[in-house]
Amino acid sequence: SWLGKRGFVELGELLLRRTHYAREALGLEAINPGPVVREFAVRVPDLPDVMQRSRAAGINPGYPLARDYPEFSDGLLIAVTERRTKEHIDRLASLVGAQVPEGAPA
Repeated sequence: SWLGKRGFVELGELLLRRTHYAREALGLEAINPGPVVREFAVRVPDLPDVMQRSRAAGINPGYPLARDYPEFSDGLLIAVTERRTKEHIDRLASLVGAQVPEGAPA
């Protein structure tokens, strides 16, 4: 309630933009290809290695879906909040090997 009506709309729009940017920057196969606002699931080749490299770099890349959904052994749930910047997203993308789109807004 402290955001107010306009602030709430702005927050939603920010989350939509950053989530879209993250999905594009990561360049990975979407498990849930439909519209998303804040969280999305992707297939990550070599997920254990990606998890290890990310954590060694001080980044929590997301939640491995295999913990709850064994059929998604390569699945990763990624959440984008208002606290995650374009730079945070670019850093995660560099760790999973995707190319960050040139001049992409966040």
